[in-house]
Amino acid sequence: MKKTVSFIMAIFLVQNLFAQVQVKDLPQEGFDQRIRAYINNMHVVDTHEHLANPEGLKKSGMLDFTLLLHHYADDDIKSAGISKSDFAETLTNSMSVMEKWQAIKPYWEGSFNTGYNRAVQLTADKLFGVKNIDVNTVEDLSANIRKAYESDWFNEVLKEKCKIDYAVIDGNDRSFGDQDMLRYIKRFDYININSKHKIENIAKRAGAQMNTFDNLLTSLNNEFINALQEGIVAVKIGVAYSRILFFDEVKKEEAEEIFNKIVASKSKEALPFEEVKALQDYLTHRVVELADEAAIPVQIHTGLQAGDGNFIENSNPTHLANLFLKFRNVNFILFHGGYPFGSELASLAKNFRNVSIDLCWLYIISPSYSERYLNEWLETVPANKIMAFGGDFHNVEGVYGHLLFARQVVANVLIKKVRDGYFSEAEALKVAQMILHDNAISILKLDKRN
Repeated sequence: MKKTVSFIMAIFLVQNLFAQVQVKDLPQEGFDQRIRAYINNMHVVDTHEHLANPEGLKKSGMLDFTLLLHHYADDDIKSAGISKSDFAETLTNSMSVMEKWQAIKPYWEGSFNTGYNRAVQLTADKLFGVKNIDVNTVEDLSANIRKAYESDWFNEVLKEKCKIDYAVIDGNDRSFGDQDMLRYIKRFDYININSKHKIENIAKRAGAQMNTFDNLLTSLNNEFINALQEGIVAVKIGVAYSRILFFDEVKKEEAEEIFNKIVASKSKEALPFEEVKALQDYLTHRVVELADEAAIPVQIHTGLQAGDGNFIENSNPTHLANLFLKFRNVNFILFHGGYPFGSELASLAKNFRNVSIDLCWLYIISPSYSERYLNEWLETVPANKIMAFGGDFHNVEGVYGHLLFARQVVANVLIKKVRDGYFSEAEALKVAQMILHDNAISILKLDKRN
């Protein structure tokens, strides 16, 4: 009996050790079901997607079970051992469904545990009625996918199944989808210039000479104006895949000198990063200046880079502090929860009025990281600066599965905070509405059209 009492006391102490501080009265019975039902049924705003034209997917070689694997899941399948070329072959029409499965099977079985692949399994179950992806189900799963694409599957998934009011697209193809629902951002490749070849590509696109630095700056200004007229809601900076996120303040003369060196070069090969950094830094500051003048936010990729061969330290969000200090009126939206720099991200969003957090992509990277840091961010960062969902997928199936993860994690966090008395039930529902819907509309001005 004494052992039992000691055991119960130990459990009580452990629970209280990790319990939230209590601010509100403890909730009424059934609060957890009410919060989860509210979050599961609410309309959301999707802050970040790379959605491809569904007509193109219909004509591709992956209108079968591999459609669910070709974005993000493929990173872990490759990490488990399959070569890039062998995986790429499975996305073509050169193999039957069963041949594709046999090629992928060992690596799927070696990586089924990851968040990317758990989301695929959940998607197959909830969208296509396939509980397990294996040799016995891939044919049926593939047939179900092909049948789905005979209808207006794109809008059915986003609007009816996901209940998305707005989706923000990182892409230039505006030929598909409901334009009342879709909004767009713009990347400016000027900030990636490292070769004569890239300058020539910009000149060709602009239909203008690019033999002076002033010509280049004029072209950037013109492209920015055109993008604004097309209704972009933000600028995107995604260069953490290729360089560090620290952008020095550089004088125009220094940047111009590097530009002239590139233009005068007989080679079209890329120069070493150290030789072009100052030029890229200057142009990045110029892009942010233009965003400042236009009063639109700047989205920045921070944290984990997709694929392999990347340096994670390049994408540490703390490198960006000088931009936040210089451009006080620009709202910087830091993507992907900064994984794995969650606490650093919290300190930036807490200390800088002009820094917001976006959890796009994050839940499938790691549900537990998402839950842990959303808990922390709701204690450290004003709730009106947190945007809790962006699918970050090429296809709507991925968006759907990722949103299922997001709803679960957000509900888990808010239920815990109500259970511990940190939030009241009403406050938790208010926070859910803010972070999954209202904040994105406000920060990105999604309900305004040019």
